[in-house]
Amino acid sequence: MKAQRTPVNFAAYKTGTTVPTGSTTSAHMGTWQTAYSIPGIRDWIMRQSL
Repeated sequence: MKAQRTPVNFAAYKTGTTVPTGSTTSAHMGTWQTAYSIPGIRDWIMRQSL
């Protein structure tokens, strides 16, 4: 990927930061709400197409 100059986007969340306290939602299901609240991530997601 580096040799081809492929752009890479990566976001990592600390354990316990994507699900509100007391929620029964699992962490992997809670990440989208956090991701969509970050303008750069949300904008990148909305520019993607099949």
